[in-house]
Amino acid sequence: MMVRLIMAMALSFGFVTGLQDQLLAADVAAGGADSGVAESVDSSTSVARETAPTDQKTVYPTAAELAEKIVARRQRDAALPVVAHIDLNEPLLEKPSEFAFLGEEDFTLQALLSRIDQAVGDDTINAILITCGATQINLAQAQEIRSALQQAKNAGKKVFVYADSYDSTLYAMASSASDICMLEGGELLMPGVGIEALFARGLLDKIGVQADYVQIGEYKGADEQLTRTSPSPELTQELNRLADGLFDQLVDGISRYRNLPRQQVVDLIDQALIPSSQALEAGLVDHLVDPDGLRQLMAGSYNQKRLNIIKDYGAAEKTELDFSNIFVLLSQLMKTTEPVPGPQVAIVYAQGVIVDGQSDSGLFDDPSIGSEDIRQAMRQIAKDPQIRAVVIRIDSPGGSATASEAMWQAVRRLARSKPVVVSVGSMAASGGYYLASSAEHIIADPTAIVGSIEVVGGKFVVKDLYGKLGLNTQPFTRGANADLFSSNAPFSDKQRQMVTQWMSQTYDQFTRRILTTRSQKIGDIDRVARGRIFLAEQALTLGLVDEIGGLQDAVRYAADQADLNKGEYTVSTVPAPASLSDLINRKDRGAELMRPRMGLPDALELLGIAPQLRRPIVRQLRALQLLQQRPVILFSPYLVQVR
Repeated sequence: MMVRLIMAMALSFGFVTGLQDQLLAADVAAGGADSGVAESVDSSTSVARETAPTDQKTVYPTAAELAEKIVARRQRDAALPVVAHIDLNEPLLEKPSEFAFLGEEDFTLQALLSRIDQAVGDDTINAILITCGATQINLAQAQEIRSALQQAKNAGKKVFVYADSYDSTLYAMASSASDICMLEGGELLMPGVGIEALFARGLLDKIGVQADYVQIGEYKGADEQLTRTSPSPELTQELNRLADGLFDQLVDGISRYRNLPRQQVVDLIDQALIPSSQALEAGLVDHLVDPDGLRQLMAGSYNQKRLNIIKDYGAAEKTELDFSNIFVLLSQLMKTTEPVPGPQVAIVYAQGVIVDGQSDSGLFDDPSIGSEDIRQAMRQIAKDPQIRAVVIRIDSPGGSATASEAMWQAVRRLARSKPVVVSVGSMAASGGYYLASSAEHIIADPTAIVGSIEVVGGKFVVKDLYGKLGLNTQPFTRGANADLFSSNAPFSDKQRQMVTQWMSQTYDQFTRRILTTRSQKIGDIDRVARGRIFLAEQALTLGLVDEIGGLQDAVRYAADQADLNKGEYTVSTVPAPASLSDLINRKDRGAELMRPRMGLPDALELLGIAPQLRRPIVRQLRALQLLQQRPVILFSPYLVQVR
C-alpha cells in the first residue's frame, strides 16, 4: 500500500514519466543484459521492462502497474542465486604497507582470506567468483587461498575462478574451484620448479676481490655463492631435495584437487605450455569463456537466466576525494585509522631480511625486519588489554644475529602474559627460524622452507682490485686486531680462529634458544641443524614445527588459546599502517617513508638483468651489507621462485 501511495503522489505531481524512465534504465542494469561480471545487481531497484511495438509510441505503465512490477521483481530477485565477486587484479601483499592512504587497508593475503571466510559464513551467498589479472602470488599464498576456496565448497558454495591465462601458482590456487574458467585462446604455463643458484667466484677472481668467509655447518651454503664457482656436494644435495619437495607439492596438489592421475599431471607439466583447448580436454579447466560470458555461464549452472553478482564482496568502502572543498579534502587526507573496539587477535608481520634497529629497505627496495620495530610492537601489544593473542607471520631468510636475539627476547617476554603463535609463510630460515622459535606453537604453510640453523661470517678483501684501479690504501692501526675487518688482507690464523669462536658461540646460543621452546619436540638438535633446510612436512616430522596450515589457521589457534570463539574477536595489524597525519608527526621516519626513490632492483632492470637474477643479486648484496655491520650473521642463501 505504501508503494502504491508514493507512486500515486508522484503521478499527481507530474513526475511519473521521469520515474518510469529511471525504473526502465534500472531494469537494464539489473539483468536485461546477461553478459559481463563488472555490473552489480541491486534487486531493490529492479523492475521489469515494457517493450512497445516499433511503429507505435511507447506506452508507459500506470503508477499502480509499476508498483506491482517492483514488488514482483523483488520477489523474483530474492530467489536468484547470489555470487560474491572478488577481483584478484591488483598486487596481493603479504603484509600491509607502512603508509595507509586515507586510512584504507591494502589488499593483503589476510584481507583476501577474511573476505572468502565472510562469504563462507554468509547464508545469502550461493557462490564465489574469483577473477584473476596479472597478479603474481607465491606458492605458499596459492595454497592458503586454495584451502580457503575448498572450505567454501565444503560449505555448499560453488566456486568459480577465471583468468585469461594461468601460470603454476595461479593454477595451483584455482585447482580447488568447482569451475575453472579460462579464455578460449588463453594458455596454461606450468614449466615446473626451478632453483637458480648464482656463483660469483669467477667474477671476483677477475676483478681481484677475495671473499674470506668462515662457515659452521657443512650444509649452510651461505658462503658458497661467493667462494665457489659451483655448488659443493652438500649444497647440491640440499637444493635437489628442496626442488624435489616443491615439485611434489605442486604435482600432488593439482592431482588431488582435480582428481587427475599423478603421472598425467607430470606429463602436462613437462609440456610446459598448454593451449586452452588441450587444458580443457585434459581436465585442467572446465570452461573456455571470456569475461563477458561468465554471468551467463554461472546463471546456467543454476538453471537460471539471471543472477545477482555482488561486486567487491567484503571489501571496505573506498573514500571518494572531494576536490571541490579544500577543507574537506584536507580532512580526508588527514584521516587516521580508527582503533578497533573489542577483543582482538593481532598479527605482527616479520617479512624480509632481519636488520638491527628500525627496518629500512633503502637502496635495496627490499622488505626488512627491524629489531626495534618488533620490540615496539611487542610493547604495544603488552599494554593493550584488547589484544588477547598474537600471531607473528614470518617470511624471512634471516640476517643479523644480534637483531634475531633481540627479537627473540622481546617475543618471549610477551609470551609470559599472552598467547603467541607463529605462522610461517614462504620461509623461516636461519635468523627467521631463530625468531620463530620464540613461540610455543609454530604453524607452517606446506611449501614453507624451514631451518638453515647455522652461522656464517667473513669479509671481502679488495686489495688486488684497488691495485688494478691504481688505488692504494695505507693503514695506521693501534691494537692487535685493529685490522680485523680491513679490506686489505684476509684474516690471519689467529683472527680466523677468533671469528670462528664468535660464530661457535652464536651457534650455541641459537640452538639453546630453539631448545627453550622445543626441547620436548626436537630429539636431536644436531640432526636438524648444521645448515640443513626442510620443507614443512619434513620439519613437522623432525619437530621444527607443530602443524601444517596457513595464516587463518594460526589466527584461529591463537584465538582458541585466548578462549575466544569465532565472532567474539576481530583481527588487527600491529603496528597499524600510518596515515598521512601520522607520518607528518613522525619526524624520525615520516619523511623517509614518503620520499620516492629508485631502488637497486630498478637499476638492475635498467641494466637488462634478467628478472630471475635480480632478487638473488639483491639478496647477496644485502648479506654483504649486513657483514659490514656485524661480523657474524644468520642468513640463508636460498631464494626459490615458482612460476
